[in-house]
Amino acid sequence: MSLLANEYRTAVADTTSTGAFLQVALSFNASYMRVANAGTVPIRATFTSTVASTSDAEIRPGESVAWTGGPTSKLGLLTTSTSTDGVDHRRVRVLALGG
Repeated sequence: MSLLANEYRTAVADTTSTGAFLQVALSFNASYMRVANAGTVPIRATFTSTVASTSDAEIRPGESVAWTGGPTSKLGLLTTSTSTDGVDHRRVRVLALGG
């Protein structure tokens, strides 16, 4: 069984941000993924593409989502927040298990 754990972080410091795409192309097919939002803004997540959209599942700050669908090597994350105060932080923890 393979294990991959990645952490992504984008911080906004006194600039305007119109959102950020985060994408993951795993080097193996995962049968289990957990995405935890450790940031301060909601994120959207999809497990079938590397490009998330506003219609995908929302993960609010402090929440996590587990996925146990068929094998996939793709994960797309998206934030749509706009900030000029420097307090929007995008921090996501991804755990993917598979072979």
